[in-house]
Amino acid sequence: MLIYWRKNQEYLVIRLYQDLVGDWVVSQTRGIVQSTHKEVCTHTVMNDYMLARSLVISLNKEMRAQGYKKTISSEEQLGFRFE
Repeated sequence: MLIYWRKNQEYLVIRLYQDLVGDWVVSQTRGIVQSTHKEVCTHTVMNDYMLARSLVISLNKEMRAQGYKKTISSEEQLGFRFE
């Protein structure tokens, strides 16, 4: 899952994915569009999908309350076979 939020020149990208050992990772990347400042990334690792999903829902509510708007994004899921 990939969600883009933006307010003026500030942005937040939230990713929810499962890593190779089966844990669920909620990744947050914050930054300013066309800025020389570096992005700030955080990763929260959880062993339960529903807990990770609850965190994403909570972050979405927080962004909406702070005046951020979701931006349209296209996401392509690639399937890999690890045999």
